[in-house]
Amino acid sequence: MKAGWHASLADGLAAAAREQKPVLIDLWTTWCKNCLTMDKTTFEDPKVTSALAGYVKIKFQAEDPDQQPAKAVMQRFEAIGLPTYVILRPKNF
Repeated sequence: MKAGWHASLADGLAAAAREQKPVLIDLWTTWCKNCLTMDKTTFEDPKVTSALAGYVKIKFQAEDPDQQPAKAVMQRFEAIGLPTYVILRPKNF
């Protein structure tokens, strides 16, 4: 797991609620080339890293988007493809 990111949606949301911080959720898969490229480029960019410093970051692996639990999470956030990025304010979770 990428340093500074939660692998568990529940744990990440709980941490954000405790800390009253906004959340960035990255819905991704190992077979998604764009997902992997974002990890190696955008999420490594110092400006992006700095901008996200105040967020609780969650990487939710939606390996099979048509199966649970990925299907429910994708429906919850109205995701139609991957990668999908969701930003939540503390009052929205």
